[in-house]
Amino acid sequence: MAANVLPPRLKKTDSLKMDKSKSSLEILMQMGFSKQRSEKAIAATGDRGVQLASDWLLSHVNDPSLDINEPRQYMLYLCPVGPLQKLLTVFFEKSLSTCGWNGAHSYFPHITLTPFFTVEDSKVSVLKHALNKAETVLKQAPGSLQLDFFSQNNFIGLFVPDTYFRYLSEVVSQFSAELKKAGISMETHKKQLHITLAYQYAANQNDMLNKLAKEIDLSAPCQWDLRIYSRDPKFAKHEVRKVIKAYQPCLIDELELIDGDFILVDPHEYTQSKDQWYQGTSWLTGISGMFPGPYTVRTAETWTWTLHGSLPLTEANAAIAIEANGEDHYDNLWRDHRDDLYAKIVKNKKEQNNVPEKKKGPRKLYVMRHGERMDFIFGRDWCEKCFDATGNYKRIDLNMPKTMLKRNNFLDNVKDAPLTTIGQMQTLITGEFLLEIGTVINHVYVSPSFRCVQTATGLLKGLGVSVPLHIEPGLFEWLGWYQLGLPRWFTPQELQQHGFSVDTSYVPYISGPKLDFDETIEDYYKRSGEIAKKILKKHEVEGGNVLIVGHAGTLDVCTRHVLGKSPRSSGEFHDICPKVPYCGICVIQEDMQSKKWSLQQDFVPPLTHGQNKLSTGGIIHLLKS
Repeated sequence: MAANVLPPRLKKTDSLKMDKSKSSLEILMQMGFSKQRSEKAIAATGDRGVQLASDWLLSHVNDPSLDINEPRQYMLYLCPVGPLQKLLTVFFEKSLSTCGWNGAHSYFPHITLTPFFTVEDSKVSVLKHALNKAETVLKQAPGSLQLDFFSQNNFIGLFVPDTYFRYLSEVVSQFSAELKKAGISMETHKKQLHITLAYQYAANQNDMLNKLAKEIDLSAPCQWDLRIYSRDPKFAKHEVRKVIKAYQPCLIDELELIDGDFILVDPHEYTQSKDQWYQGTSWLTGISGMFPGPYTVRTAETWTWTLHGSLPLTEANAAIAIEANGEDHYDNLWRDHRDDLYAKIVKNKKEQNNVPEKKKGPRKLYVMRHGERMDFIFGRDWCEKCFDATGNYKRIDLNMPKTMLKRNNFLDNVKDAPLTTIGQMQTLITGEFLLEIGTVINHVYVSPSFRCVQTATGLLKGLGVSVPLHIEPGLFEWLGWYQLGLPRWFTPQELQQHGFSVDTSYVPYISGPKLDFDETIEDYYKRSGEIAKKILKKHEVEGGNVLIVGHAGTLDVCTRHVLGKSPRSSGEFHDICPKVPYCGICVIQEDMQSKKWSLQQDFVPPLTHGQNKLSTGGIIHLLKS
């Protein structure tokens, strides 16, 4: 048969036969999930597809309530969309920033059409069917809905006029009748229909809230959507807090804080806690634990609700519908927000477990220099330029970090400078390249210098793995440069509190106080080489590759002794150090038979970039000259 010749097909078809008749429930059960769990996931995600439901199940794999059969609570809302919605959102933001939290901030602007009602997870599909059945009456709205302003002590709202109340009652009645056919009971709303603007606030806030509320242009165009939402009943009386800073647990009873997650908290926690640590439950995972309150901020509970369906109200004989503004806050996020979040937590779980299997092959030791450091770019006096007398930080160059971690004394940054913005990018880019070429890192040891901790963290992030850092003072650079005293480093516990993945149980081979200020260059080679040999010996049985992140000299001093070579002279050492680039990496590999180590050929390309010096006086001075 001739090579590379495409043979003709005797039977051809342009269509791929696929069984598209299977429901999400059937597919999830075919994937191995139980019927109860599958139905629960479909309900929790609004029956929006198998992918989202399976992501939800995987993120809730350790949720203790996963197998508890507790139906969700549902409600029917009428929600404004368009210019009026935007004005209402602005009011909510202004009232919060001006007068503080009140009861209305727990929800987005809406008209409640029904009290909460429960639906078994197995009957969730009935909700969309009932909503679709109401579509005809939704197209017969009696003109534009004009709300009436109302205010009294401790309450401000916008009320629905009687004519529209009767029409909306008919909509709810038809929706209820469809649910009743499926055995679902739902009461109608007994109170006068309205949008709550503010309630449960201090009496002295009344005048300001009324002033802000009266600035809302109630004649602004608006489209109204009929929507079905649901919530988890076990958190009905809980406060919702949004994670604003990630946190990795230090103790077994602590809760991981994931960027984008929400924490559900019993309000009694605030009166019981004396240290701003509270017991809470992750919305993304269902796992409970202690978390640091300052890493979260209170937000509306509706962020954790699930949208099950939405249809617009349209006036009879209406020619033009109001265009919804895609930038409007809550409208956008209810539809798309949770997809990425659930996928994110599943991805994070994979990354957390993505400490690669230790293959039985030759071990490698990767030794790396930190990224670009602040003091080498902006001078030793950079702290004087960026901090005021009270320690407040101001970013004066885009290559400086946006924020600085709090230290006991901001001047500690002088001797323990962080990475620049470019330095942080260097670490991430290097890690991403290591990922591309299939590099495996199993154990990480780091000099206590903050720039080294940042470098290791950035590299691992780019590599897509989560490996705890072992802070080893014995890996610090030559002490001849520190005759006036050591830097004041972050402790492992402090680093962990700031969100770094650090093994706080690790006992270093050499603690900071035991470092010898009188060491020679030869002593420095001996100290670093012995530390490297002890680290490799520690992991000899279990195997795996080791990463050491240190300083310019680290690449030579941590490998030369392991390679069986004698220390370099002082002149040779000082000649090598300036030539090691930021994020430079060297690799030595162990021979499995002889157990001897050898230096490997460079495999990481250089990361070259030019200078971009600051012009004295800035651009304006340059152009005026």
